[in-house]
Amino acid sequence: MNNDATSQDLVHLLSLVREQLQDLPAMQQKRSSLTAKASAANGTVEVTVDARHCVVKTVIDESYLQEFDFAGLGEHVTKAARLAAQDVEQQALALQALLADRRREILSFSRMVEDAPAFHDAITRLRSTAPDEGRRARDEDDGFDDFSQFPIVRR
Repeated sequence: MNNDATSQDLVHLLSLVREQLQDLPAMQQKRSSLTAKASAANGTVEVTVDARHCVVKTVIDESYLQEFDFAGLGEHVTKAARLAAQDVEQQALALQALLADRRREILSFSRMVEDAPAFHDAITRLRSTAPDEGRRARDEDDGFDDFSQFPIVRR
């Protein structure tokens, strides 16, 4: 490889790293504001979850008891919450797609720099938080101590 090509590759690599560092905070902000809504029981039960997969709103239509038993309400709420959480996760993955593509391209360049293993290690750590890693960290941080956002239903 000649010096001009190497120089162009290095300029491109640094540009990719700069873009990645600039886009990461914006992506994290967008991800933290995600919400998703899902329904169950023919639309009579609707649950909204936030980016942390916490239920932020539950709506039970008045017509629920005309069609379903009260005993099944918990299962319907759970089903809607799971569907909404899956939707939030898909939205998060879509947001991270550009960063993941760019990261792969950065890694392909970093492997070309054989004399700089420390550079490769640093670039390898340059990534957005994966959904599962972020969820584990949140679970450890807050422990779900505040349950006031959940409806309480008793017979």
